[in-house]
Amino acid sequence: MTDEEVAPYVGKAVRVTLADGRVIAGTLHADDDQGHGHGHYAVVSDPIREGGHKVQEVLHGAESITQIDDASRDPAAQE
Repeated sequence: MTDEEVAPYVGKAVRVTLADGRVIAGTLHADDDQGHGHGHYAVVSDPIREGGHKVQEVLHGAESITQIDDASRDPAAQE
């Protein structure tokens, strides 16, 4: 995907399929400091265990995303 395709989902709950086949869900965040040719994104979700830390997956460039879906109705994808 491209940064332009991903941009409408920033700040929203999403389900993301990565190029390596993994599927992750959570709130999509973007880092606007793109000094080296691609954007950085992070998908952040609630802790896996109660009382734990939030889980964050950092994505280096939109190219690592093959599909992105709105997950705003999925409570498991809410941060």
